[in-house]
Amino acid sequence: MSFAALIFHGELTPYLSSGITILIATAVVAGSLFSLFSSARPVVALPDDDTAPVLALMVTLIIASSPPGTPADVLFVTTFGALAFATLLTGIVMVALGYFRLGSLVRYLPYSVMGGYFAGAGWLMIQGALRMVYDSPLASADDFLALFEAGALWRWLPAIVAAFCIRWAIRNWHQSLAMPASIFLLTLVFYAVATAVGLHPEQLMAGGWLVGPFPEASPRLVNPILFEGSADLDWSVVIANMTTVGTIIMLSAVSLMLTASGLSVVQRNNVDINRELMVAGFANTVSGTGGGLIALPSMSLTELAMKVGGPRSRLVGLVIAAFCALMLFYGMSFIAWFPKPVVAGLLVFLGVSLLERWLIEARKKLPQLEYLVVVIIVLAVAAVGFLEGVMVGLLGAIVLFVINYSRINVVRYALTGKERGSNVERNSAEEQYLRETGGQTLILKLEGYLFFGTATALARRIEDRLADSEQPPLRYAVLDFAQVTEMDSSAALSFMKLAQEASQRNFFLLLTGLTHKMQKRLMGSWFEEENTSYIQILPDLDRGIEWCEERILKELSLSEEAQQGILQQIFEHISSYENHSVLEEYLEHRYVQPGEQLAAQGDPSDEMFLLQTCTASVYLDTNSGKKHRIRRAGAGTVFGEVGFYLGTPRTATVIVDTGGDLFVLSQDANARLEREHPQIAAALHKFMIRIITRRLQLTTATLQAVLT
Repeated sequence: MSFAALIFHGELTPYLSSGITILIATAVVAGSLFSLFSSARPVVALPDDDTAPVLALMVTLIIASSPPGTPADVLFVTTFGALAFATLLTGIVMVALGYFRLGSLVRYLPYSVMGGYFAGAGWLMIQGALRMVYDSPLASADDFLALFEAGALWRWLPAIVAAFCIRWAIRNWHQSLAMPASIFLLTLVFYAVATAVGLHPEQLMAGGWLVGPFPEASPRLVNPILFEGSADLDWSVVIANMTTVGTIIMLSAVSLMLTASGLSVVQRNNVDINRELMVAGFANTVSGTGGGLIALPSMSLTELAMKVGGPRSRLVGLVIAAFCALMLFYGMSFIAWFPKPVVAGLLVFLGVSLLERWLIEARKKLPQLEYLVVVIIVLAVAAVGFLEGVMVGLLGAIVLFVINYSRINVVRYALTGKERGSNVERNSAEEQYLRETGGQTLILKLEGYLFFGTATALARRIEDRLADSEQPPLRYAVLDFAQVTEMDSSAALSFMKLAQEASQRNFFLLLTGLTHKMQKRLMGSWFEEENTSYIQILPDLDRGIEWCEERILKELSLSEEAQQGILQQIFEHISSYENHSVLEEYLEHRYVQPGEQLAAQGDPSDEMFLLQTCTASVYLDTNSGKKHRIRRAGAGTVFGEVGFYLGTPRTATVIVDTGGDLFVLSQDANARLEREHPQIAAALHKFMIRIITRRLQLTTATLQAVLT
């Protein structure tokens, strides 16, 4: 009854009785369908209070856009058809969402926007209640100021008092009795006060204080207005105002999601949101086809039915639907004598409850910026309109998302060349020089999604490093995209500016781990001929760092030690030249060609390779049949020593990169060396321990830099 008074107002006030019958019929039809097919037991479904203010807004817009002088019966048919059509569309969309299991999409609606919607609906409910008792459109600030005139106060203050009394009763009385008892007592008080001031019921009816009078009519459970009265509908007006339906569908889905989640907790039952969407869609499709309005499960009434001892059965909802049917056919004459201030007070109470939950209590739950979105939506709804408030809220949520996401650090870790070297095995002099000059290399491991906000912050970070005079001049900036999910075109624009900065400031920008899609987007947007000499695209981070190291070693002069072969380095730890010759007798000299395989993954580790002038790469065979490079050994280095000493099979495949000389120490030769020349063997093993320890130190330093 209160929702009917909210929706059918103004020019449609004479049709209030029809609106009440429509809503009661909706409770009968939709309530029965929900009780029969919903997985929640029990469940009480009634016309939805969250969408009622939006439906009332749609009715107001239809009346305002109708031609002047349109007869009241035509307005009623048009608005009634629009409401049924909106219900039908809502039902169809809900069925589709549930059928394609898209119910989880509703969960992506920002909580702040959701709160703004419901708080805005609460404001519209209060506005509708005041409009009902004051009989004014309340469309401007002057209309609201007129409420405080002496002749208007006595019209709406009783509704405020009634709302306060209902609120007090619900907070202090037993929950199952508070609402009906307070409404019954308020009705008695209303008639007692009216009698005290000398007003009879007929005078109250004539003065507009009661819901009636109702014209004589035969209540109908089904009113197929879309079929029987489609010829009388002004479809142009209906379609012109159907933009509201999108908001109605969204609010209905959100309301259903919240109710389903609440019922799942209260009933300790896992409620499937997609199934409930299909049930709600079917019920509202039937309701809209039969001329009903939107109906959804009521969390408060369902919980009340459980608290008063109702069985966990479908019978609870069916009994309530049967009671509504009795009221429809036999109780309309009683409803006509119901006081408007009590009905309006109930609407004010419901509206204030929504504002209290989503506007006041949300202040403690939401961050300041998110709460600001709620306030902005409510203000926009009050000042401009509900649809405008919806759009402002979505825009505010998008802006807030961009601001918050821009604050997310897309750099998983930042290292320098001192802390993170490539997997290229180098001699000690080269490694030491690379660590000393590693401050000129910046390595950024990126992750997540890159858009203009995060990409701009990334570019600013590199610019700050360029301007930092306390560190060595930046020569190389390595950006690894291996864990970047995607980037948009605006991020590509930010990298274009960074590429221009590289050419102007004379540093190299290396991009590694790019997918084909990201590389194509970058090349199509900002690769220019004058920038390509300062831009390098490499397949992975290791090769990117290796490129920087090779350039540093090539550009800068090193001592003669850096050019020493592996034998010369070993000989420095062996005392005499005679012992050098002895060691060479136990080593097998080989000359290898590029592409030659030295060892295969899974083979026995019966040889250790000492690279004199050649280089080789170590590859790991994957399940897909591809080879993944995990290490590169340069001239003057050793590989295969771990498996050689542990006696385990080869864990990777070794292939020569550049041809040259190498020496091989077999297990048999090593055993003879230890037996025949233990001092020389001990010196060799000590050298190997130094190599392995240095490699472990570098790995530990990199790990510490990543974790800190």
